[in-house]
Amino acid sequence: MKNLKFLLLALPFFFTSCEKDKIEGPSLNNLYGELTILESLNVVGDSADFSNGESMYFTASFSKQVNWKIKIEGSSGSVKIISGKSNEINQANSLWNGNSTQLPFFIEEDCDVVLTFEMHDDTIYNQLNIQSPKLYNDENTVLITDFENGFNPNFTGFFQAGCTKALTIGGAGQGIKFLQQFGTCDWDWLIGYVDYFSSWWYDDRENLINDPSKLYFNIMIKGDSTISTVTNLPNSLFKLEFYEDENGDDYHDANSEDRFDYEFDVNWTGWRMVSICYNDLIPPSSNSGNGIKEPNKIFKVRTLLLANPESGFAKADVDFLIWSFGSPILN
Repeated sequence: MKNLKFLLLALPFFFTSCEKDKIEGPSLNNLYGELTILESLNVVGDSADFSNGESMYFTASFSKQVNWKIKIEGSSGSVKIISGKSNEINQANSLWNGNSTQLPFFIEEDCDVVLTFEMHDDTIYNQLNIQSPKLYNDENTVLITDFENGFNPNFTGFFQAGCTKALTIGGAGQGIKFLQQFGTCDWDWLIGYVDYFSSWWYDDRENLINDPSKLYFNIMIKGDSTISTVTNLPNSLFKLEFYEDENGDDYHDANSEDRFDYEFDVNWTGWRMVSICYNDLIPPSSNSGNGIKEPNKIFKVRTLLLANPESGFAKADVDFLIWSFGSPILN
């Protein structure tokens, strides 16, 4: 009986001792161990035709789990960042379909690839080639224009005297052509505007989904000289206006039909994709339509470059106006 009592008393200590032998939390090697590259960075499919749906991925392995980052940079200036935390880079965590993290979009070009690690100085280099860039216009989009076929003369508008709207080759956000817009106007807020009539969009407006909560308008805008030397504030103001033709007569009547707006400062330098859900647009105070957002009835999209007359020079170039369904184009 005494031996049985001793055994029962000892059992809890035995199991407690066993539990203490279990490892909890991150391993000491992952926290403090030296980083050793077991397999260097390789590019699988290092010459891809992204326009045909091809993809590529990367492989590498390390002696410990580590935060890693792959930066792909083309001669165009486009950048793609792929990152993760693991002791291995493989198809599951590095598959790339040719999309960009930082505009402009990639073009047909050679790219430098750099692998770096958080808290470690190791850097590994490689290269890859893009035979043909990713096409963003597909069955889930409606392209308004990318300017690659020139500026459609059916897109009308107005720019103040001395202000510029000009089709330009080289340095585009997508492809090789974009529309420059800049100028100074010391008597009016308007620098200029362009009307993109839906009957002249690159893709048919009839393909738009009519759910405003799932429809996104996307436009590339290049900011430059965005801070006024007079006011020390962002001096380029951009406005988007969406006009609906509710009765189907190919005309927007401001006295009876909807207009919805979106306005923002262009307070950055370089290309940036601006994406707006149609549901987030707001009507002007003078709106006289039924107040229901009906994107399949859009008559035109107007883009306006504005600036305080006291602020001086304003500039906001545009490229690649496109609708996307379900999410922003760069989601």
